[in-house]
Amino acid sequence: MGEPVERYLELALRLGRHDEDLIDSYYGPEELARRIEAEEPREPAALAEDADALADEVADDEWLVAQVGALAANARKLGGERLGFAEEGRLVYGIEPRWHDEEPFRRAAVTLDEALPGEGDVRERYARWFAETAIPAELVEQAVLDAAAELRRLTREAIGLPDGEEFELELVTGERWLGYARYLGGLRTRIQVNTDLPLPAADLVMLTSHEIYGGHHTHRVWQETELVRGQGQLERTLDVLWSPEAVISEGVAMTGPELLTGDGQVLAAEVLGRLGFAYDAEIGSRVVRARRSLLAIAANVAMLLHDRGASPEEAREYSAAWSLQPDDRVAKQIDSQLRSSSPPYGHTYWQGRELVEAHVAGDPERFRALLTARLLPRELEAG
Repeated sequence: MGEPVERYLELALRLGRHDEDLIDSYYGPEELARRIEAEEPREPAALAEDADALADEVADDEWLVAQVGALAANARKLGGERLGFAEEGRLVYGIEPRWHDEEPFRRAAVTLDEALPGEGDVRERYARWFAETAIPAELVEQAVLDAAAELRRLTREAIGLPDGEEFELELVTGERWLGYARYLGGLRTRIQVNTDLPLPAADLVMLTSHEIYGGHHTHRVWQETELVRGQGQLERTLDVLWSPEAVISEGVAMTGPELLTGDGQVLAAEVLGRLGFAYDAEIGSRVVRARRSLLAIAANVAMLLHDRGASPEEAREYSAAWSLQPDDRVAKQIDSQLRSSSPPYGHTYWQGRELVEAHVAGDPERFRALLTARLLPRELEAG
């Protein structure tokens, strides 16, 4: 392991002691982690200086320069410096956070209105659809496992998987996110699904694929197999959540599911049908088409709260009016934004998906190659 790479790992782990969310996963040398844990925590200002010095040493490696630059910005922020929303987007993620025009949201509302006929306004009907398609709590775990089994087969056929990969599933509550994949190393990932809100049948396949097969787990097992074990890139044994790497990672996890299953509704109906829960995939497909356009509302909500000075109530009203979601889901969205220690992260989903979708262009081979490419968001933007 080269000295600059070792210092990169040390820097990130030291910063992680100040922000428990910063390090998404680490499976590198255990003695290094133990040594950092035994140290007295270093002040963020000193770590920012370490990052600046390290950036000069790795100047010939653009990927590592960008990652170290993100750590420097995180250190400055942890040291009390206030970064503007757009500035944090540029320095930490390597993207320019964008406001999404509301016209696609208007069109999505029309699609929802047509997909869900009946009494009441479209928001009332949408709330009923959420309630009627919620997977019973006692079926959620088995439904995710069954969906994962089907997705594993599809992933092997379309993308490939290294031998020996596996995941473990845990249902949790009280988190701000819906699903989380924490890579453990050894081709293993711990998948957590948050059951604070009922899981809609429409989300079953897409959530499972996003976190496991086609998404984060698939991404990380190939990185460990080819980059860490195959090429000795020990810097990839550490995943920094607040960094440019996240844009590619979330873009992969947003793109992979559709590459494997389209909108996932037919597979969801099949999996749930075997468990005795009837789900109308045709209606689900029409609703999902609208929801895909409405997902970007979360990015606007983040900008309202953290860039445009809106109050939580104003952001809640905006989300309710445009997303048309039930109140409990709007409240969860606002809470998630308020609890995030890096609000621009929400843009990694939507802008990451745009970049990865354009790069992959529906080609499984290009998608597979991207999983182990050493690319930055700006390089995908450049085509």
